[in-house]
Amino acid sequence: MIVSIVTAVIALALLAVHILVSAEFYRVAVMKGWPEKKYLVMAIFLWVIGYMLIIALPDRGGYGRKAVESDDLPDI
Repeated sequence: MIVSIVTAVIALALLAVHILVSAEFYRVAVMKGWPEKKYLVMAIFLWVIGYMLIIALPDRGGYGRKAVESDDLPDI
């Protein structure tokens, strides 16, 4: 009985940490210029794969910043 209660408490704690981490990844997506809520849902339901998808989003210049543009690249 006690073991199952401890297991349930640990599972709820891990779920809470996962939701907090997902919210931070959503904040990163918004900072990159992708404010749609689907990125929060993606992070919550796809776990690590959702995190990697958010990391791979290109920067569109969120929060009034310009997107990363560089003229230092060579012409091909």
